[in-house]
Amino acid sequence: MLLLLAACSRAESGSAAPGASDSAPASLGVPVAYRLPARGGTVQIYRLPSLEAVKWNAGNVTAPRTAVGLDLVGRRLLFRDSSGMLVSYDLVASRERVIAPRGSLAALGTDGTLFAVDTTGAVIESQPWGTRSWTGSLGRGVSAAFATPGARLIVIRRAGGDSLAIASRETGISASQAVPTAISRAATRDGDAVAFATDSGVHVLDEGARDDTAWFVRLPARPTAVAFSPSGHRLYLALQGKSELAVVDRFARRLRQTIALPEPATALRMDPWGRVLLVKGPGAGDTATAWVVSLAEGRVSDELATAWRSDLPAVSEEGVLLLREGGAVVARDVRTLDSLGALPGGGADLWFAGRGSPRGPPAWLSRPRGAAGLRGEWPVGWRAPRGFWASLLLQVPETLLAPERPSSSAVHTA
Repeated sequence: MLLLLAACSRAESGSAAPGASDSAPASLGVPVAYRLPARGGTVQIYRLPSLEAVKWNAGNVTAPRTAVGLDLVGRRLLFRDSSGMLVSYDLVASRERVIAPRGSLAALGTDGTLFAVDTTGAVIESQPWGTRSWTGSLGRGVSAAFATPGARLIVIRRAGGDSLAIASRETGISASQAVPTAISRAATRDGDAVAFATDSGVHVLDEGARDDTAWFVRLPARPTAVAFSPSGHRLYLALQGKSELAVVDRFARRLRQTIALPEPATALRMDPWGRVLLVKGPGAGDTATAWVVSLAEGRVSDELATAWRSDLPAVSEEGVLLLREGGAVVARDVRTLDSLGALPGGGADLWFAGRGSPRGPPAWLSRPRGAAGLRGEWPVGWRAPRGFWASLLLQVPETLLAPERPSSSAVHTA
């Protein structure tokens, strides 16, 4: 192994998800939740944790289906629309843009870069200022994709057996090796390790392994889901037919402990800040059982009845657990589960928990990645002098300007 994972992880080994390990900069705004109407319409914003509506001149979105993620730095909501196309909504320009066709895999990087791999293996890279297509193709049969720092992708391909490949915009596929067929897979944020839940345990391809090879830990039952901790030092695995979670120490390469559950788990969702693990139990629809597992205490701290969907339940940076309860969306303290706010009738819509500052320039302008000559942080409420935006567009390569799907009620608030 894995010089190929090393190539990924060392490119930007110090990077992290926006706000994942440290508090988000004040320039990224205040804690909010974004609401996309199930049938399409005006994007709405609510303060967290109260869920008090905020007045905002927002544009419209098409009917959303599932959430992909929130690009906090680029101020974009990323989702699939009702037809399955990958779409971004720019929170500053109040504008929607189609990124990739339906059937495309999506992988969101820690720096906010979204990668899409379509059914032919073509790769589309999306940044806040536009999209560009990679030259060449990964080939058909890509079944999973993980974004890593430095505009690189880890992909799993099926062609006479599973293989893991590393690809980049500049070089295409640079390395590939066979991997075990897995029930579930997960990668660390930096892409320096990938875990495969197999019939008898967990295989890990680890750039940090002492002997530079893959390693394996046998588990007491077949794992059905796997998740890394935000720092990547532990793996959590749901076990088939077992009312417990297995916790594997990545660096000791052994089973560290098990955490008792009321019933077997069926899905896992990690708090990006590492405080809790959300665990889905039995049930479906709006009556599914979910447990909140305290990672510091290594135990179930509480049980909830909630719908488990692509967007919710979710935990915000400030420790607000946002979830559906019946037809309402409720904000609770993730530690005590005290109710902090509720919004009746919000359960049918799509939600994102993050930060917001509707008035001000897009955050990517203060962190230039493709347009030369832009420096500094601009305060909220900053307004560009006459002719500024036109001169800016002249600095952006034409190949980055993708066709947009404008909103009929879009209002530019920068």
